Amino acid sequence: MRRSSLFTVVCGAAFVFGCVSGCVARRPAEAHTRSVSVGGVPVAYTDVGAGADVLLFVHGWACDRSVWHDQLPPPAGRRYLLVDLPGHGTSGAPSEPLSLESFAHAVEAVLTDAKVERVVLVGHSNGVPVIREVALRCPLRLRGLVMVDGAVRPFLDDAAALDDFVAMMEGTDYRERVDQAFLGPMLSAVHDEAERERLRASMLATPQRTLIEAFRAVQDPRTLEDRPVPLRTLMAMARQPAWDDAYRAYVAERFPRLEWREFSDVSHFLMLDDSQGFERELARFLATLPP
Repeated sequence: MRRSSLFTVVCGAAFVFGCVSGCVARRPAEAHTRSVSVGGVPVAYTDVGAGADVLLFVHGWACDRSVWHDQLPPPAGRRYLLVDLPGHGTSGAPSEPLSLESFAHAVEAVLTDAKVERVVLVGHSNGVPVIREVALRCPLRLRGLVMVDGAVRPFLDDAAALDDFVAMMEGTDYRERVDQAFLGPMLSAVHDEAERERLRASMLATPQRTLIEAFRAVQDPRTLEDRPVPLRTLMAMARQPAWDDAYRAYVAERFPRLEWREFSDVSHFLMLDDSQGFERELARFLATLPP
């Protein structure tokens, strides 16, 4: 099945499951696959649902918009936009290296193409630096941020360590090395085996150039800047020792209107492992935001 038609199928299936399981009431919604040209490069996105609450979802490293399939269809009163960042999924890649600027520009272009004036940005993993970049560039377009298990500073801030990590993605056997050294350990905690294998296959299908350039992009030293983001922000995190008091204090200084929520017994892909819990937190957060 082509990815462009996957969302329509998922929307109908999720609606049936929601009625049976007693989740948040959802109506069948047709998902429209759209594309906007950004500097001559097509950026693909899915537009589904309708309502006053508009959310744009940004995937993480080596992923694409399909990582948000458990959030479809949106509950009544919400419109969801799910983007494939440049170089990912069915979007094209620019001739110049991928960067935070190119990712942020793509998000802004999708908002303009979709005629959205005010939006909540949701970013997972390395999508967190992307939505932070958008917030710094155009805060007046945003109602709030939802950061899903992503760091707000590079976890490799040493140039030598970064070069060593990127070296894993080089050479002809990069898929085997990335899978063994990085994806295997990260995905082992994903609850559903079929989901785990789907993620692995999708991530390993990401072009080698994208793996390298997108990883370097989110390690941009500018993510260490102390410029605060004055937007209401929800951080939904998988509980782990790295999120200690010192790190939480670091984040709070840069996001002074922060709400921190931790999820237990979930993987890095917590919106898949606990989609109902994630939806509850999302609904609670949206209810607190001004129009």
